[in-house]
Amino acid sequence: SELRHGSRPVTEEKNEAFVQGGFFMRALEKKIYDYLEAHREDIVADLAALARAESPTGDKAAADACARLLASLYKDRLGAATQFVPQTEVGDHLVTEIGSGDRTLLIVGHYDTVHPLGTVPVHREGDVLYGPGVVDMKGGDISVIWALKALQELGVKLDKKVLIVNNSDEETGSFHSRPLLLEKAKEAYACIVAEPAVAKSGLIKVSRKGGGQILIKCWGKAAHSGNDPRGGVNANIELAHQILFAESRSDYGPGGSTFSANVIRGGTADNVVCDYAEAVVDWRMCVPEEVERGRAVFAGRGAVLPGARVEFEIKLSHPPLAEREANRKLFALLQQVGADLDMELEASPMVGGCSDGNDISAAGVPTIDGMGVVGDFMHNPQEQVYLDQLVPRVAMMASFISRV
Repeated sequence: SELRHGSRPVTEEKNEAFVQGGFFMRALEKKIYDYLEAHREDIVADLAALARAESPTGDKAAADACARLLASLYKDRLGAATQFVPQTEVGDHLVTEIGSGDRTLLIVGHYDTVHPLGTVPVHREGDVLYGPGVVDMKGGDISVIWALKALQELGVKLDKKVLIVNNSDEETGSFHSRPLLLEKAKEAYACIVAEPAVAKSGLIKVSRKGGGQILIKCWGKAAHSGNDPRGGVNANIELAHQILFAESRSDYGPGGSTFSANVIRGGTADNVVCDYAEAVVDWRMCVPEEVERGRAVFAGRGAVLPGARVEFEIKLSHPPLAEREANRKLFALLQQVGADLDMELEASPMVGGCSDGNDISAAGVPTIDGMGVVGDFMHNPQEQVYLDQLVPRVAMMASFISRV
């Protein structure tokens, strides 16, 4: 036969592959796929249950209840014990180990969501499941569990320890969990981030912009805006100058940084010249070198209006997940996995959102991101996951875990 998937004809692996739907699957991948297809509704049920355990980042009680459910899934599906890492302000983080070996594969997921309690109901319409976190990223959490379960049930012995960290504060920057993530990353030779694939297209995320915030603080002088408008110094006007300056330093080309003032506050009353105003500027950068350039943009920057004063508080939330040779090698291996599952996997151009993969890759651990489920409308009341793509994605995860 000349039937091909990718560049390899069926006849090259006729003793190890099965013709299926006009293409071939390798023997192990076919077993994985068939096992997961037989348990498709079980996977959907687990995802729906985890989504119903709502877990907004700021609600510790709700998040902890979700963490307990997730831990019970690790125990019931995999026979694995989960360590709770207690937190005071956010939900407890989870650390779960599967298998053993001299090498450690780190898998990272988060279980917190952005939706307030009770605002996004879980429901299904055909092959689409709606609900809080079904894509971002409880779908990825469930994918990891069922990928490992498939390997266990099929008797695939792993040559490594799989260390899974589920944190509770990724949606607000992972400030509480980052020390834990970076500590566990020291053990790892590679990292899988089970964040969702690119919406609709299913592209894998091999690079991400870094992100930070710049707080612009402006002081002026209060005065009666009717009796003595010239006696004051309007901090709102000073802030406007500084916002325009920041925006003017955006470079929208490849490798550049962008500065977007998205939150503005100023003034106390409509008849008082504003004496204090501030803005929060979202800062995104594509390459590590842009971090220092971004800081330098505001170094020594002074006030524009006579009598005004300005300060800039600059905070880097996540460094860029930049193109690295080690990361590209992981993606090349993933493409081989895809070929053996009759999946054509492509890498996405750099995406704008950050994840925990940014920090782990920057720490020197080869990292591949966007390994979770496919859907749409992240951070939106219509958040949804495509169930017809669920089994292929979980099979991809399982095969990759077994090979990496």
